[in-house]
Amino acid sequence: MRCWNCNHKVTRKARVCGHCEADLTLAPSAQEAAAVVEVLAQMPADVLAELGEAISKSATAEDFANLILVGACPSCESEQTGDCDADPEINELLVGRCYLCGQLWCTECGSKLTRTNFHCDCWDEAE
Repeated sequence: MRCWNCNHKVTRKARVCGHCEADLTLAPSAQEAAAVVEVLAQMPADVLAELGEAISKSATAEDFANLILVGACPSCESEQTGDCDADPEINELLVGRCYLCGQLWCTECGSKLTRTNFHCDCWDEAE
């Protein structure tokens, strides 16, 4: 059996991946996997190629999500980024953080943010 998150081998009875610590009980269902296959089959070839490149750059599903949803740092262009949802001081999914240079930005519009002001004006427009 393989981990649904990192594709490393795991024992059949394992509940957590020993490599990436993913909860193996959260693996996608057969219906969810079929839905993904259906969506991928409808994608244009160039978009599918970009998606494949992002997957090959990502060691885990979380890395892939950060690459797609957070993107590269607007200051240093590093792809070592993530959202600030779990940061107790910021606690905002729409704020991206560069782990290399520390830059914060809005993942919706790309505006750079600061530690003293991590609210983006574009969020007010959506309300």
